Amino acid sequence: MPATQTRGPSTLLKGLTVLDTLRAAAPQGMGATEVAAHTGIDRIAVQRIFLALETRGWVRRNEAGKRFFIGEAAERAPARPWTPPGLSESLLQQAVEGMRRLAREVGDAFFLVGIDGVHSVCIHREIGDYPMQILASYPGKRHPLGVGSSGMALLAALPEAQACAIVQANSATYEQYGGISTEMIHRLRLNTRQRGYAVMPNYAVRGALGVGCALTRPDGQAMLAMSVSAITDRMPIKRQAETASLLRRELDKLQGRL
Repeated sequence: MPATQTRGPSTLLKGLTVLDTLRAAAPQGMGATEVAAHTGIDRIAVQRIFLALETRGWVRRNEAGKRFFIGEAAERAPARPWTPPGLSESLLQQAVEGMRRLAREVGDAFFLVGIDGVHSVCIHREIGDYPMQILASYPGKRHPLGVGSSGMALLAALPEAQACAIVQANSATYEQYGGISTEMIHRLRLNTRQRGYAVMPNYAVRGALGVGCALTRPDGQAMLAMSVSAITDRMPIKRQAETASLLRRELDKLQGRL
């Protein structure tokens, strides 16, 4: 195929990747160097994409001209849905049904999360009936893997070498989440392995806490995680363990479908 025929789709995919990265970084915005580090796209190419998107209102820049944000056109457009590759629709639907049971039983908000490279991505959110909900994420929202209880559960379930490489790749972005350091991520990762489930404070919402468990394939590779977010007063240590058991109950049902 001639180069002119492949260049267009490749550029389009890069542009969509840049938009997704900026959307995940809202409201802080990002510079070209940061986007390049997140996506692996050359910094000069990112700058050119910024300029092209800016002319159509898909991105905007700050007064200094060096930091870019999602523009009005992108804000009006719905985020593209993301689902993990290799997972059947029936398995995901069963996961959603399990989350609905949990939300009715516990009353708090539950999240289904997958892995996409060095990020965790929210697939589905189920809201309970407790008057105060901690809506820490939403479908399509990305975080550096290890941020949030689902992301930490997934990170802790990965092989050691893979987990360390991901933490290193995300090292420059962790500090945006309440000043988390790579040392803290590694410590929490080891604690999660020993405990069997993740317990993470919510760095975006003061006084909130999450509990998460991961689902792994028969070969040991992490696939999905389920988590719950609640105000800290609703999550004493005993209830953390009880909620983790409920999460594991639903994930074990999925395990039998693999």
